[in-house]
This record gives sequence, C-alpha cells and structure tokens, in this order.
Amino acid sequence: MSIKINMRMQNEDRLNILFLMKVFEVGGQEVVTATLADTFIKKGHQVVIASFKQPNDMMVKRTNPSVRFYTIGDFKYSKENVNVVRRILLENHINVVINQWGLPYVPCKILNEAKEGMAVKTIAVYHNSPDTNARIKDVEIALSETLNPLKRAMLYAKMFAFKQITSRSMKYVYQHTDLYMVLSSSFVKKFKEFTRITHPSHLQVLTNPVTIDSSSYDYSLSKKQKEIIYMGRIDYNQKRVYRVVDTWAKLEPVFPDWKLTIVGDGTARKDIEKQVKEYGLQRVSFEGFQQPRPYYERASILMLTSEYEGFPLVLAECMSFGVIPAVYNSYSAVCDIIDGGKDGIVLPYHEKGYDANEAAGMIANIMKDDGKREQMALAAIKKSKEYSVEKIYSEWEKVFECIN
Repeated sequence: MSIKINMRMQNEDRLNILFLMKVFEVGGQEVVTATLADTFIKKGHQVVIASFKQPNDMMVKRTNPSVRFYTIGDFKYSKENVNVVRRILLENHINVVINQWGLPYVPCKILNEAKEGMAVKTIAVYHNSPDTNARIKDVEIALSETLNPLKRAMLYAKMFAFKQITSRSMKYVYQHTDLYMVLSSSFVKKFKEFTRITHPSHLQVLTNPVTIDSSSYDYSLSKKQKEIIYMGRIDYNQKRVYRVVDTWAKLEPVFPDWKLTIVGDGTARKDIEKQVKEYGLQRVSFEGFQQPRPYYERASILMLTSEYEGFPLVLAECMSFGVIPAVYNSYSAVCDIIDGGKDGIVLPYHEKGYDANEAAGMIANIMKDDGKREQMALAAIKKSKEYSVEKIYSEWEKVFECIN
C-alpha cells in the first residue's frame, strides 16, 4: 500500500528529518540509519539523530559529518526528556521524525508530547518480526531447558505477560504514529494477529537498503576463495552461531581446501570458540568486528542460522558481492530475499530444530560444483539490485511526497 504524508516544508524540496533512536551503538539498525541519513543528505534534506544514550564514537565517524547528534538522557518517560526532544524539534525545524525503535511506547509518548502544536509527522519502523523479541525468546529458551512442572507453569505465565505487554505497546505506537512500517510483506499478517488490529490503514512495508556500495565490484569466480563466512553478532538468543559450527563440523573433513571464517563478536564468542576446540576443527578463524567488504569480496558462501530476524542486512549485502547465502528458514522474510536453489540456499526449518546434517548436505552440493556456485552468485548479484540505496530511496520519496 502507498500512503502520502502531508507536511509543510521550509523549502520546496527539503525536509528536516530526525531519526529517533534508543541507542546508536554498533548494529544493523544503526548502520541502516547512517546509510539512509547519508542518502537523504545527498538528496538535499537535513538530518539529525537523537538517542537516549551517548552515541558510539565509531558509528558517529561512519555517519555523514553533516548529521547533528543529540543525547536525550535516561531511557524513560519524563518531562525533562519531553523538553529535550521539543528543543531538538524546534532548533532544527523538524518536519518528519523517523522513530527507529517502533515497539517501546516510551519514545512515542515522549515524541508526541514534545511535538504538540507543531506540524511534525511521525513514522515508526519495527525492525524485527512483529510477534517476537529477545525477552520472549529468553522465556522460550528457559522452557526448553526445564521439565519442572512448576517452573514451566511460571514461565508460560511470564511469556503470556510479555506477549501481552509487547502487543499493547506495539498497538499504542501504531495508534499514535502517522505511519507504521514493517520490513517484509510477510510481517503484515503477523502484525494484524499480534496487535489484533484487523484493518491497519497506515501500515506500510518498506525494506532496508544495501548499506555497502558494490557498484565498483566486478565478480569473478577465480577471485573467490573456498571460504564460508558468518558475519554478525555472536549470541545465543538470536543468532545461534553454534549451528554454523555444527554444520561446518560435517563439512571440514570432506572439503580440505575450504575454511570457515567468523566475523563479529558477542556474549557467546567464548562458547563458540570452546565448541570449535571440542570438535577439533582446524580451519576456523575468529576475526572479531571488522569492515565486512573485504570478506564479501573473497568469500563464496555466507551462513546465517538465526532463530529469528527482521530483514537481515547481511543477506542482500553479501549477495551484492556474489556471496551465496545459506539461511535457516526460521523467519518469514527469508523467502522475500532468497529464491531457494536459484540465488541462495534456504535451510529447512523443522519443529524438532535445526538439522546440521541436512544443512551440510545442501551446502556441500554447491561447494563441490564450481559452475553452480558461479550461476548462483550471478543470480544473487542480480537479486541484490532490488535493495539498492537508490531504489529504496525512491520508496522513501513516495512516503515523503507532499501536497503544497
């Protein structure tokens, strides 16, 4: 669906845009924000970023220097925070606020009080599948680890409470925002069911752009190494990187000229390093946080085995460099991005859980076939064009379209 937002601008073609963030740390949401900010500025708009916590220096450095940063204060509703946000809106003559944390009601409530009496339009973006989050997943993990009837009953009650709170919060933000965005058309049904909003008239689907420019990259199979990569945070709740290692343990003995590279860091890194040692794996490298482009340029396959996601940046990004994604089908947006067998591998999701043997078999089929890898890599590059910055910006232009 296409929705126009009416607004008054100081100049005919320029908007003053505020990205409202909970934090501005190192993460996909922040990288998307920095990419959009840069694009908006190049198109003639002004961009401001405000977060409740002091922004990360590394992320500030990778953001367009024209962006002005503000720190609001502790993440809570208070008159002080309302006043801070109001000053930001007034000082920068803000027309549009993009609330990048489209679930908690706190930023929405603060924003709506701060903009009272102003011609400011608000957009909330939810960057995950609407029906789950880290708190809900933590309870699911705890349930899987206990058979005690009393504990299970308490956990089910806790999960019910979390889902009710999350649903009401999401509904509140939707009802107090001019436009609410989700990242995949497959999330529309989930949003309706989760919030019980049967006719969400101002819900819109708009995906994230590829955040790394690959226009100068020239694909050649001969330039690709026999390397599988994992790129991202290393945690248990969401990313489940242990599944990548489980799968690689089946592949390493069969493919002695291939290697696995894990790029990223996080709370589960020591556990994953221990897992590698226990398997006795010899060709696994841990790189920590790095700029991803050199790895995309050389790698052949990327694995992503998350338990849940929204619209993972790493997929379209790796595809733009001819890296074939092998992705666990545990979230509905996977099939928005990947046509299984053509431009990537969709690893089947089973109620019993992740099947490392099955995954290894599917990945092995392209590891041993140079021609198939080249064919899929070229198809992946073609698919990634659908998520180019220019194409996604054209969709934002429709959102920003004005009636003078």
